[in-house]
Amino acid sequence: IDHVIPRSQGGTTVWDNVVIACGCCNRKKGGRTPDEARMKLNTKPEVPEWLPILNVRLHRSLPDSWLTFLPT
Repeated sequence: IDHVIPRSQGGTTVWDNVVIACGCCNRKKGGRTPDEARMKLNTKPEVPEWLPILNVRLHRSLPDSWLTFLPT
């Protein structure tokens, strides 16, 4: 998880300030904003309309796309 506005610049861990970033991109950006690092966000961070974990509780199943990342 990467903070769009870095914690070192006062950014907080809230939905609209965090995005998923690979380790390489996270290190490249460092303690800078995307503009300062001359990088572009692929998607704008936003508060989700639902919590993924609720899908598991309500439907007793996982999305197929999650299975790659979970132990068997």
